[in-house]
Amino acid sequence: MEGNALAVLGVNAQEESVYRLLLRSPDIGLTPIALGCGLDRDTAGAAVTRLRELGLAIATGDRHAFSGVDPKAAVERLSRRRLDGLQDEIRQVVSARHLVDGLLEDQRAGLRGPVGDLQYIDGIDQVIACVDELSFFAREERLTTHPGPIISAALDSVRTSDLKYLRRGLRMRTILHSSALDCRRINRFATELTEQGAQVRGTADPLERMVIFDRRTALVATDPHDITRGALVIRQPGLLSHLLALFERRWSQSCGVGEGLPSEIERAVLRTMAGVDKDEAGARALDMSLRTYRGHVAALMRRLGAPNRFQAALAARDRNWI
Repeated sequence: MEGNALAVLGVNAQEESVYRLLLRSPDIGLTPIALGCGLDRDTAGAAVTRLRELGLAIATGDRHAFSGVDPKAAVERLSRRRLDGLQDEIRQVVSARHLVDGLLEDQRAGLRGPVGDLQYIDGIDQVIACVDELSFFAREERLTTHPGPIISAALDSVRTSDLKYLRRGLRMRTILHSSALDCRRINRFATELTEQGAQVRGTADPLERMVIFDRRTALVATDPHDITRGALVIRQPGLLSHLLALFERRWSQSCGVGEGLPSEIERAVLRTMAGVDKDEAGARALDMSLRTYRGHVAALMRRLGAPNRFQAALAARDRNWI
């Protein structure tokens, strides 16, 4: 009996042996089939019946003889049938992913006690693992804020995780603080996220450290200045609504990272421009020379494409720079 090359298409070894014989010896009867394949008559008959159901064999003559169907057409038909079956299986697997949520809740209950509206996660490794797990089960959107530099030990894990879920189709909106964007690696990371479809904005305003998944679960740092100390997982609807409102407010006040955030000095100059009429007064307010102040003003006007100081201040407000 020859090898079972057609197994991938749902044809077993005996059926394949019979099909190959029908191709070599068309219009052959059941008894010769059994003898040619080393099978008893009933097994050969079952194999022929199965081949006819699959569209690999047809009855010929007085319907007591059989021939194999053209191999090209047969393999294409079986391939379509197999692919359709695989797609159904994939749909069933994807639709069953929600079952894991309940199983994981049972596991967490066994490891850390009952899971409630608030859950403490201890240490940076556990925080990274928790973000990855919640991202895996998120179906629609993830909202993230980074108030400062991402520690080097976590950056590679964060990057790998974010790119993986972006490719899967998870929508992401991320706000990075200007101090984080000062790091060359994080700046490249932000560019990479944008290229992969994420929306990334920057801000120089204070930020809270949080991640929100599908607007149903949030993770916030227990210490806003030190993520390594752990985090809280929040599922309480009232708290979540406040966190969502906070994120949306921060988002509306931030600007695209591609626009280039102003430095602290530039922001101070912009605020002064909006509040004083004379350059001399602005320079005195910022304790800098008139020449330096005017240099900043001219550079900002060029950057904002504004013909005068008043228009520059308006453009800066539109970009949420002040």
